[in-house]
Amino acid sequence: MIADLEKKCEWQEFAPNDIILDVSDTTTNLYFVVKGKVKAVDFISESRQVALAELGKGSSFGELAAVDLKKRSARITAVEPTLVASLSSKEFRSLLIASPETALALLKRFAGYIRTLNTRLTTLSTLSPHQRVYYELLRIAEPNTLGDGSWIVSNIPNHAAIADWIGADKEIVAQAIGKLARDGIVERKHKNLIIKDHPRLQRLADQH
Repeated sequence: MIADLEKKCEWQEFAPNDIILDVSDTTTNLYFVVKGKVKAVDFISESRQVALAELGKGSSFGELAAVDLKKRSARITAVEPTLVASLSSKEFRSLLIASPETALALLKRFAGYIRTLNTRLTTLSTLSPHQRVYYELLRIAEPNTLGDGSWIVSNIPNHAAIADWIGADKEIVAQAIGKLARDGIVERKHKNLIIKDHPRLQRLADQH
């Protein structure tokens, strides 16, 4: 089946920051990420965007338009050199009808999207901008391998990238991280951000 699908796909390469799909597009193809990474964003206004997801090798995008044949719901850009394979909506819909297992897998993926978006909606609508920064840092941090109880955000994204994820201005991100640094909760080391007091950052994020 996979070999047959590959023959029906069109293959395209994209450079970093290239737009693969845009919200104004009327195409309805489904896309598979064969190599590289892409980012999905939506727009709050003409000048502000919110990041929805980053998708790597083995992921797919464009399912909504491929199913309902309506316009795209997000802009998809390449984060790094990326190779994608696109399948026509007609072929995709035929696949769903012929393979109940594939259709069920798609429904499970949609359910995951809805759960994630519900959580993000709650975060965006009920927390202050600084709290949203704190939660984002907590989300992308991992325990430091030094075993000293600290956490680390390796290769921390720039302020603009974090702002995209939380629906805020990059100045807010700079202010929030700056205050955390002055309070001794975080510390920058080269390209990494060390969370020295993870429990305190969690309390700040949860503060009402």
